[in-house]
Amino acid sequence: MEAVVLTNAPAIAGVVALVMVILLAVFTFRLKKNQSVTSDHWQQKSRYLDKELQKANKQLLEVRSVVVGLGQRVSEQQDIIQHLNERIAELEQEDGDGRLYSRATKMVQLGADVNELIEECELPKAEAELMLSLQKKIAGKEKVPPLSSDSQGSQSSVSKRARKKS
Repeated sequence: MEAVVLTNAPAIAGVVALVMVILLAVFTFRLKKNQSVTSDHWQQKSRYLDKELQKANKQLLEVRSVVVGLGQRVSEQQDIIQHLNERIAELEQEDGDGRLYSRATKMVQLGADVNELIEECELPKAEAELMLSLQKKIAGKEKVPPLSSDSQGSQSSVSKRARKKS
């Protein structure tokens, strides 16, 4: 039996080699198939990511254009603010008398008298007295005199004319 096995040894070795080659071919085929599936998966993922990147780039361009527009508007607003600040400074310099009268009004409201107004605000005596009188009338401390008879007479003549027309 040993002689039979020895004579068949090359045939057995050939069959074993053939089985090994077949197993190796099946393994290689499966490996290539798995690699193909994996490669397809990664290609799909790559295409998806490329599309997402393109969307993000479009959004970035939109945001950039909005930011540029906002920057221009901010610059315009800064120019307007600067112009207004300059104009305010000009008006403050031009309106020296207005500031004095505003100060005099506040002083009267705080209880200043004629002499204080004359000294602090450099107002003439007649203007200082007028300021005091006006502030008292505004505050209700003095009564406002009634309208003169001339104005009442003119009003009644106007109403008489209106009655005649009707």
